[in-house]
Formats: sequence, C-alpha cells, structure tokens
Amino acid sequence: MNKKLIFLDVDGTLTLPDGEVSPKVKEAIHQVQHNGHEVFLCTGRSYAGTRPLFSLGFDGMICSAGGYIEVHGQKIFETCLLEEDIRLARDVFEQHHVLYNLETNHITFQDEKMNYEFVKHRLKDGENLNSELQRLLNEQKEHFNIHPLKDYDNNPIPVQKICFMCENEKQLEEPKRILSDKFHFVIHEIFSQDVINGEIILKNCTKGDAMKRAVAYLGGDMKDTIAFGDSMNDFQMISEAAYGVVSYLAPDKLKAIADDTFEEPDDDGIFKCLQ
Repeated sequence: MNKKLIFLDVDGTLTLPDGEVSPKVKEAIHQVQHNGHEVFLCTGRSYAGTRPLFSLGFDGMICSAGGYIEVHGQKIFETCLLEEDIRLARDVFEQHHVLYNLETNHITFQDEKMNYEFVKHRLKDGENLNSELQRLLNEQKEHFNIHPLKDYDNNPIPVQKICFMCENEKQLEEPKRILSDKFHFVIHEIFSQDVINGEIILKNCTKGDAMKRAVAYLGGDMKDTIAFGDSMNDFQMISEAAYGVVSYLAPDKLKAIADDTFEEPDDDGIFKCLQ
C-alpha cells in the first residue's frame, strides 16, 4: 500500500468540545504514523491557535485555512491579505455592524464582544455564568493569544485571515457584494443557533489549495490523500482529496461530495475511521 497523506480538520473533527483530543484518537494517529503514513493538521485556526496540539507530533500543519503551511517543521508557504483589502473588509463589516477579527500567525486581534460570542455557546445550563464565562474568556485569550483590535491599529502586522460574526444574513448582503470578487465567504453551520459565524478566505488560498501545495512539496500524489472535515471551510479540501470523510452532522452540501462520514469526537469518530 502506498504511503497515505492524511489531513485532519481540528474543531468539530479532531478535538472534543473542551479542545482536547481523546486518548483513542491520539493512539490512532500515532499508530498510523508508525505504519508509515503521514498526518497533517488542516485547520482554519491560526498558527498560534494550534499550539495546544503541537505535542501530538504531526508531520505538518496547514493553518489559517491555507494561509500558512509547514511540513516536517519547515515553513513552505505563507500568504497574507493586502493592506487595502483588510481596510476594505473592516470598513464594510463595521458599516453593517458585523463583528470581525484579524488573524495573524501568532496573534488574533479581536475585541471583547467577539470574545464573548465565541465562548458563550460553551456555557452549560446551571453553571455560574460569571466565573465560568471569565474562565473560558481567559482560556481563549491564552490559547489564541488574543489582543484588542486597537493593538493592530497601533502596530499592523501581516494578516492571514478574517473571521466574522453577525445576527442575520441581511447584514452580510453588502459585504458579500463588495468582497466576493476577492474572497470565499464561508458560513459555519455547526456553531450556535443565535449567531452567524464565518470567515473570508482568499480565493487561491483554501485548505484544498494548501493540501495540494503540501503534497507537491513532498513529491507525493493526490491519489494518496485522505481528508477529514466537518464544515464548509473544508469543502475544497474534501473535494480535492482522493478520499473525503466528513462528520455525519456536516452540511448536506459537504456530505454530498464526501466518500464517508465519521462520528462526533465524543464518540472517537476519527479513531474508528483510521482503524
């Protein structure tokens, strides 16, 4: 059997709701590597956001939905948004009351309201909202190295990706009209019932494009690729892979192009598939 190159999305695919990876999934990844295959992260998270997973010993990583690629510890590709595109996106989002962040390799710039929106869906009924909310906010800030947007304004650095949140689709009509020539608009359907969460990704810099770049760098063949994902920012990755596996909870449009489905991280879905 040829060596397989396996690409794993993180949130909703690899990690449990608390951000950890189950012991069985860790075991499966290491066994796959022992058998001579290679395993890569392929995530929308920034490089900083993947730090809690470094200890698993992946063979490479794709971060910021394709904006940064590392293979065997070597950076092989990085791209950034143009300053004028960042200004345009920020202006149009602010005009239509759309929350947003700016993701760089090592810092995520976002304000407190967006911090809150990202963590509030993780609160459970009956919990002490004040103490638990603060704990989750502090945890998120540490994991993703979050700084206020004003820090970016004071000292701009290269940005790989912009995420956004809003209350309804109407708020996105004008941003889509203005920005769709340059960006893919991706809506994450599995997140929260009371907020629209998504991201804008450069059209030539998706997870699928990044997967092809990593495979070419290794001198491999796309026919030996396997990809796992759960949301629409995985669409290009799943469509490019020789074998695509998606969450059984994934949007119908994603399931329509997949070869198989996996169970939730709570049920060790990746472990069962890798077996």
